Amino acid sequence: MARSLPPVEALVRHSGTMLLIDRLVEASATHAVSEVEISESSSFYREGAGVPAYVGLEYMAQTIAAYDGALRAESGTPPAIGFLLGTRRYNSSRGHFARGETLRVRVDMTFNENGMAAFDGTIRIGGEECVAATINVYRPEDGSFDMPGETT
Repeated sequence: MARSLPPVEALVRHSGTMLLIDRLVEASATHAVSEVEISESSSFYREGAGVPAYVGLEYMAQTIAAYDGALRAESGTPPAIGFLLGTRRYNSSRGHFARGETLRVRVDMTFNENGMAAFDGTIRIGGEECVAATINVYRPEDGSFDMPGETT
């Protein structure tokens, strides 16, 4: 994948306060790395505590979305809708991410078939791994989702 990555806003369908990752810094055919800067303006920030560590699940999910968006951008295809199906073994060594910390979120694909995929995810702060999980996702083949009764 190209070294020069588009802004994360161009790679995911999230926007405004629901776009939680700040930038995609690395992407290949099998993995991606994003960064998140924790500040008072971070979504879900709690004064005196920071951002709850369980929000790390969404940081991983949005990194997967940015990974998919980067792959699609190479072929000129816009970002697609995807679904977070669940997680297994979400382990965190801390309760919150503190103001001023830079989180490095990495996802590695371990399975990909018929729109279903699994990723091993980690969050590091400095050299310390503080979160690990397995994330399961689904993306419809055409990247869209029709609600029952809708026609396109």
